[in-house]
Amino acid sequence: MRAAIASGTIVRVHILRPTWHWVLGADLRWLQALTGGAVKRGSASWYRNHGVDERFLAATAQTLVDTLSGGRHLTRDELREALGAAGHDVSGQRLTIALFDAELETVVCSGPMTGRHHTYALVDERVPPSAPVPDDEATARLMTRYLRGHGPASLDDLRWWCNLTLAPMRAAVAALGDVVSSEEVDGVTYLWLSADEHAAEAVQRRARPAGDAEAPRFQLLEVFDELFTGYRQTRGLVDPDGEYGSVLPLAYTPLPHLLLEGERLAGQWRTDRSGASLRFTVTATRPLSREDEAALLAEARRYAAFNGRAVELVLHTA
Repeated sequence: MRAAIASGTIVRVHILRPTWHWVLGADLRWLQALTGGAVKRGSASWYRNHGVDERFLAATAQTLVDTLSGGRHLTRDELREALGAAGHDVSGQRLTIALFDAELETVVCSGPMTGRHHTYALVDERVPPSAPVPDDEATARLMTRYLRGHGPASLDDLRWWCNLTLAPMRAAVAALGDVVSSEEVDGVTYLWLSADEHAAEAVQRRARPAGDAEAPRFQLLEVFDELFTGYRQTRGLVDPDGEYGSVLPLAYTPLPHLLLEGERLAGQWRTDRSGASLRFTVTATRPLSREDEAALLAEARRYAAFNGRAVELVLHTA
């Protein structure tokens, strides 16, 4: 992974939505051409609130090109200094907007890491050139990629994920023909790649009760896990009572992450470092049996082992 980031095989940019994504460098240009305009239009009020206009963006983009040309890669703080020295007002969020817009316009993307710090580099020096992809072909390509990783899912899920409108997505489904299968369940039309047997099975077990033996008893999922950020309409399948709402605002609460029991949300949690251990504070929505507590502790140990730490578990009931 580090080698791929260092070489530019994988780059980090704001793409699809106004948030960071890691993306293959070979896919960067056609993805931004397809979705970058919608992300920019959706950010217009943010730009206006900070006095940012197209003249400012064009000028800062040119300074970024001049500063980074020749294979240079600089950190955010170094670019703040360079832009300020060139006479640009990059106070407050104006720097963030300048860099964000330059990513959407395919001017800059991530460069190699400098120690633990991310850097920026020029797309034209980081990513090989590629031929433009017509929007209809790009939409079908994006839909195929999305369904491969997220199917079964609805068109509304994909619209949330990539900012496309429904009309071109419906056209892409029609153009893909037998490549995509669909079925309506409880008023929602689910799509999946026809070759994906697991997705087809998932649709058939839509009404499977939580706690089925096929699913892990408990999973400690971060609030930005793709189970939540990758869907909108069908995100409610794990929260049928609507108790957790849109989920993502939980990131700004004292317990920002979510406990999944089988295929249903069952609580919230957080971690804090405690010496050589990770302390898991979990609030479950129901009292847990000893067997439940043992299963939850096993999941916490698995999570902590990935981070090379021991576990402390503090359990509460809502």
